[in-house]
Amino acid sequence: MNVSYEKKEALSFIGFHTEIRNEEGYQKCPEFWDKEYAAKYARLWQTMRPENAVEQAILENGIGSFAICACNGEGFTYWIAGLYQGGKVPEGLELCTLPAGDWAVFTTRGPLPESIQTLNTAIWQEWFPNEGQKLRADGGVTLEVYSAGDPQSPDYECGIWVPIR
Repeated sequence: MNVSYEKKEALSFIGFHTEIRNEEGYQKCPEFWDKEYAAKYARLWQTMRPENAVEQAILENGIGSFAICACNGEGFTYWIAGLYQGGKVPEGLELCTLPAGDWAVFTTRGPLPESIQTLNTAIWQEWFPNEGQKLRADGGVTLEVYSAGDPQSPDYECGIWVPIR
């Protein structure tokens, strides 16, 4: 498992979200991506010409470059998000700001969703029992980070950031 430790400034994101129960995460997260891709991205990626404010925000803020997992008891709020560049927030999108701090930054390669799910399992079954005491008090939020490129390629790179103290 490839991990580095990095300090990050506060990060503001823009995106859309859904609620998912913990035990359904590995099924429901990819389903949410598929649903939102069909509704918001498929035509946009073909034309690269936004037809509404949400599509404009997707392009301007790179919505889809990140996913935010915010624990809330028996489940989590799962965001498809991008780094907020400022400006008006279109209806249907929301902002989320994470505080400055230190992060454990994990990276992996391989096709989605298997690569990110395998990494997530390794973080919580291997890293957390050994290094988990470093988890920040607000550690109920983690980030998935996605690169440009073919998400089905064996060389596709993605990662997970976990807040630490």
